Amino acid sequence: MALVAEYIYLECLNKGTMLQPNQTIELNIHDLGMEGEGIGRYEGYTFFVPYALPGERIKAKITHLKRNKNIGFADLKEIIEPSEYRVKTPCNRFGRCGGCTLMHLEYAKQLEYKKKNVENVLRKNAQYVGDVNDVVPSSPFAYRNKAQLPFGTVNGKVAVGFYGAGTHKIVSSTKCFLHGEWLEKLIKITLEFANEKGLTAYDEQTKKGLLRHLVARYVGGQMVVTIVINGAKLDGANELADRLEKEFNGVAVYLSPNTRDTNVIMGSTLIPVKPTPQSITVMGITIDVNPFSFFQVNDEIREKLYKAVIDKVAPDKDTVVVDAYAGVGLLGAIMAKRGAKVFNVEIVKEAIDDAEKLYKANGIASSVVNICGDASIELKKLISAPENDESAPQYSKFQQCIASGKKVKIILDPPRKGISKEVADTLNELSKSLAFDLIYISCNPATLSRDIANLTMFTPIEVMPFDMFPHTSHVESVVCFTRRLDNELRERMN
Repeated sequence: MALVAEYIYLECLNKGTMLQPNQTIELNIHDLGMEGEGIGRYEGYTFFVPYALPGERIKAKITHLKRNKNIGFADLKEIIEPSEYRVKTPCNRFGRCGGCTLMHLEYAKQLEYKKKNVENVLRKNAQYVGDVNDVVPSSPFAYRNKAQLPFGTVNGKVAVGFYGAGTHKIVSSTKCFLHGEWLEKLIKITLEFANEKGLTAYDEQTKKGLLRHLVARYVGGQMVVTIVINGAKLDGANELADRLEKEFNGVAVYLSPNTRDTNVIMGSTLIPVKPTPQSITVMGITIDVNPFSFFQVNDEIREKLYKAVIDKVAPDKDTVVVDAYAGVGLLGAIMAKRGAKVFNVEIVKEAIDDAEKLYKANGIASSVVNICGDASIELKKLISAPENDESAPQYSKFQQCIASGKKVKIILDPPRKGISKEVADTLNELSKSLAFDLIYISCNPATLSRDIANLTMFTPIEVMPFDMFPHTSHVESVVCFTRRLDNELRERMN
C-alpha cells in the first residue's frame, strides 16, 4: 500500500495536481497575456502573473488554480532575472492602484505587444490572414483629459485615488502621470476644502458619507469639475468653486446627486454651481463641453484616428455617410463640414437631441439627418424605403442620395461590447443589394474579432491600431472592409 501511495503521489506531482494556493514557485516568463500579464509554465500549468515580463525568471506566489483547465494565477514576488525591456516607473502607486498595467515595459515594446495582441485575436477568432499596421503611438504621459476619482477615507481624512486592481479599496493618490499637472492641483484644492470643512467620504459598506467621486475634464485649456455626492447639496460649494477659479480661470463646477447603490458614477441630474459655458473646436467643429459630454480621453490620438477615418471615407459632395453608432454626432459633423451628406443613427434620444443642437450651431443642419433607433432596424429602413415616401422623409432622403449616384460609406463605432449579431446580419443582407464601404472603429479586439467573423459578406482589407491608452493593455483599431461581392467581381474581371 505504501508503494501505491508513493506512486500516486509521484503521478500527481508530475501532473502538477499537488500545486496549492500560497505556494511559491519559480517561473520563466515567455509571453504577455491580453491584460498585460506575464505568462509562464510550471508542472503542466499555464500561469498568469501581473507585472512580469517576457524573458524574466521570477518567483511568484500562487493565488488561484483552475485545475480542470490547468491554468493558474500568481502574484509576482521577486524578479530573479529581469527583462532588458523593463524600465523604472515614475509612479510610486504603480502595481497598487490598478490604473496602469504596462508602465514597467519600455514604450516601444508596449506598441509591439499591442500589435501582436490584435494580430493574434483576429487570426484566432476571425481567421484574418492580412497584415496589421504598426500601432500609431501617443505621447506616453499626461495624455488623459478626464479623471474619475472615488473619494475615500485614509487615516481619518478625506482622500481621493483609484481603486486597487480587482477591488473597491481606495489607493490614495495626489497625482497621476497619465494626466497633466492640472489633476494634481485639482486634487490638492478639493482635499484641502473637504478636510477643512469636515466633510465625509462615501462608504460602500455602510452607504454613508457625502463625497462619492471627483470627476473632471480638462480639454482645450478649459476645465469642467463635477462633485458626485450622496445627498442633495454640498455646503460651501460656492466657496470650492471660487477656490478652483483662482487656479483654473473660467472653470465650470457642478454637483451630481447620486444616492443609489450602484457602480454608475454620475447621477442623472446636475446642480450648477458655476455653470461657465465652455466649448472646444475639433477639426473645424465647435462643440459644447458639459459633464455629460463624451470625448475620447486622448486628444492627440482622437485627432489621428479621426483623420485616418476621414482619409478612408474621403467625404465630399458625392459621398453619403451613415454613422450607425453616432453618439452626439461629432464624427458625422466633421464629415458634413467636408461636404458629405450624413445620416446619424443613435439609440439614445438625449444624444440625438445634442446632435441636433451641434449641427445647428455649426451651420450644417441641412447636411445631416439624425435618426433615433436601433442600428439593425434603422439600417434596413434606410435601404428599403421608397424614394419619395413623404411619411418617412428621413429614409427617403437616403434613397434620393443613392439614386443620384452618391458613394455610400457606413461607419460603425460601437461601445466595447461591439455590434449585435442582428446588426452584422443586417449589413450582410444589405451588401447583396447595395455597394458600400464599411469602416469599423473598435476599442476591444475581442469583440472586434467576433464581429469580423459575423460579417460574412465583408473582407477586412486594412487594420490600423491606435494607442489611445499608453501604459495599459487597451488598444483602439480602425478596420476597413470591402464587400466580398466586389472582390468576386474584381477576380472575374481579372
